[in-house]
Amino acid sequence: MIILSWNCRGLGSLSAISNLRNIAQRHNPDLIFLSETLANARKMETVRVTLKFDSCLAVDVDGRSGGLAVLWRNNIKCRVLNYSQNFVNMMIEDDIRGQWRLTCYYGFPERGRRKLAWDMLRDLRDMSDNPWCIIGDFNDLLSQEDKRGIHLHLNWLCNGFRNAVEECNLTDISIEGYQFTWTKSRGTPHMIEERLDRAMATTQWLELFPNVRLLNLPASHSDHNPIILYTDPTERHCYRYSFKFENKWLLEEDIREVVEAGWGPNRGMEISDRLGGCAEELRKWSRRKRS
Repeated sequence: MIILSWNCRGLGSLSAISNLRNIAQRHNPDLIFLSETLANARKMETVRVTLKFDSCLAVDVDGRSGGLAVLWRNNIKCRVLNYSQNFVNMMIEDDIRGQWRLTCYYGFPERGRRKLAWDMLRDLRDMSDNPWCIIGDFNDLLSQEDKRGIHLHLNWLCNGFRNAVEECNLTDISIEGYQFTWTKSRGTPHMIEERLDRAMATTQWLELFPNVRLLNLPASHSDHNPIILYTDPTERHCYRYSFKFENKWLLEEDIREVVEAGWGPNRGMEISDRLGGCAEELRKWSRRKRS
């Protein structure tokens, strides 16, 4: 199973939808969890159709902030247990491993509500005895190593979150790629980077999925990076094979047309998406040349 989690910071623009569609096409997740959608259920139904997913649960935006959505395909068997403005609890039916619980989570961003967030984690723990995985934007740091930039994170905040995680018997799943998932004031002397987005699981869940992998994807549209969880990376490859540009291609007459097609006409696309599109077009073109 492949789970994509992203604090998308709103889906109101064409570029936001385009970025989400490109990520979904490139990584082919079975389930997508979006926080801070700033959208209502009608808007998310349009997004579901655009992404060609089978089902969608949307928690409407509250005023000018928030909004959650979970989209999934019919190849996974799941049912929604309960939900709120901060989480969606789901039971996954696995034909081989049995039932396990997935919580898609969005922690309170306000510092004054962190203790409420920690208590919410404890409440979520008590909702089921099934193996449990929780993923999302926690808006919390486990240690000072989760932050880089001006000002240290307050120790009482680290300690409070870490204590709640330990009491819930959750293990933080190490992330591959860049360590930090959120950036503020990028490109300035005041830039701050933090690891706010993560996945954690109980011992029972990790025994079911001992080869689990969590990847940090390149930033696009939002100040948060998407993260993607592979429960069975041996069954489906996490990475496409590495791309290498061959200098001899420059001698081909149609190389410019291939690059222009891959670069795309959409001005709202991020550079990372354009580069990925170019690489994919060049791969297909090179295979045609060899055949």
